[in-house]
Amino acid sequence: MKFLSVRGLLLMHNILSILWVLSTGVNIHAQSVTFKSVLLGITPVQIEIRDYEGEQVAFVHVHENESTSLEAGVEIAQKYGGRLVTLRHSPAGEKNRFITFRHNKKEYRVDPNRIFTDDKELLRRNIAPAKGDDPIDDTVVNMVKKLADEIWGYIADYPLIIALHNNKNEPAECKSRWLFWRKYTPESYNITSYVRKNDVADGNTLSCSDIYINPNVNNSEFFIVTERRDFSLLYQKRYNVVLQNEKPIDDGSMSVYAASRKKRYINAEAKHGKLNEQIKMLRLLLDL
Repeated sequence: MKFLSVRGLLLMHNILSILWVLSTGVNIHAQSVTFKSVLLGITPVQIEIRDYEGEQVAFVHVHENESTSLEAGVEIAQKYGGRLVTLRHSPAGEKNRFITFRHNKKEYRVDPNRIFTDDKELLRRNIAPAKGDDPIDDTVVNMVKKLADEIWGYIADYPLIIALHNNKNEPAECKSRWLFWRKYTPESYNITSYVRKNDVADGNTLSCSDIYINPNVNNSEFFIVTERRDFSLLYQKRYNVVLQNEKPIDDGSMSVYAASRKKRYINAEAKHGKLNEQIKMLRLLLDL
């Protein structure tokens, strides 16, 4: 009985690997991972940057608890290439939307998609003390601004920025709490949030220029774009899409910040847990 040499085994392994790649259609890209830690007071926020050979696109994931969108982004970046930036800030075993941090024995929290603005007074309003209503001092504002600048610095030079987000898409609900008291919970965020209802405008509707809703596509799955070209292309594909107007209300979101810097930005929103749907959405964007 003859045995293969080590060299022969390695050769066979390489051949089998090549055949597996060809049969599955998966593209393999070199990957590098780097980390940058930014302190908010005494609390570290870790920025993870993954780079893959291939497409010149930046995927950015700022809400740690929106794990489906991150999983979809990793799969697409591995296959097509690009840079993927994500944040880690929660205690072990937790994934939180808001960043909670401590400074001078006080605790604060902020939504990481409400920190991208040049308006420091707006940024101050977007930061909340965990308890009470103490004013937010300049030191805290500057810390959060530094984090925003650091994140933006890792994606600003890419010709296309794709933000990865998930939503709950829960219907409006009225629950009984006490004998004569009920709590009303409005419908959660989806593409219809950009449709003016009962002649009442809000930040979403005032920042919307055009909207297309396909009744055959789940309203939790949609894109927000900053360029009309992308709106037209997605409309032609009959996919739910919102075009942000040229003067959106500054709320600290990355979409408004990107538009102010003339960056091509697309937010890909899908319901949490709908991994296959979000992967299809990201593939669609790379084919535009």
